[in-house]
Amino acid sequence: MKIGVLSDIHGNYIALRTVLEEAKRQGVDHLFLLGDQLGYFYRAIEVFELIHDWSFDMISGNHERLFLEYLSASEPRQKEINNKYGSCFSYYKTHFTETLINEIKELPEQKTVTKDDMSFLLCHGSPNDKDQYIYPDAPLEVLKANDIENIDYVFNGHTHYPMIYKGKNSFLVNVGSVGQSRTVGGIANWGIINTQNGVYTPQNTPYNVEGVINELKEFNEEKEYLFKVLKRNNKNHEN
Repeated sequence: MKIGVLSDIHGNYIALRTVLEEAKRQGVDHLFLLGDQLGYFYRAIEVFELIHDWSFDMISGNHERLFLEYLSASEPRQKEINNKYGSCFSYYKTHFTETLINEIKELPEQKTVTKDDMSFLLCHGSPNDKDQYIYPDAPLEVLKANDIENIDYVFNGHTHYPMIYKGKNSFLVNVGSVGQSRTVGGIANWGIINTQNGVYTPQNTPYNVEGVINELKEFNEEKEYLFKVLKRNNKNHEN
């Protein structure tokens, strides 16, 4: 079985659609989704619709939790969230169906999955802390603390920076971000794990950045940060 491992889509429908087209081309059978399916960008409804066309296991991230907080937050707290993350949560609040909101509420914070005698732990931050950031330059003791017994692969996201660490017991793999890469803008980072041979292969899939930017421009109060991160370190999109 080939499993596509995706994290931090952040409502970037165009990036996800391109990734799933590539996943289909490579014969991917199943998806692991590591949280932050929403946040920052606006087409999260279409993101969840695309996901539901596949066989998948999905967990929540900090942006799912933030959205649920936003639904019942005071007006000052909602304004604080909008100022930091843009107006996506306000948009979600008025456009998400009750069914989708309930699905988000029911997502686990982490999940253990077995496929073809391989064991996987899906988490957003780390196995020990759902909000922990584990960057590629993390101290060795941090990496060792997330080397989990009886697990072949620990998959996580959250940082938007891909990395692989081989521990004594398991591989710790941050797959990076599909929707908002912080290495090179316009390149969706994800991966494929082959359960027949145990090999994980990182994937870096270009997508239509200008299409995402044009969608963002429809929202007059959007933060300039989102435009910059989509073009980061990408010579094709610097201007």
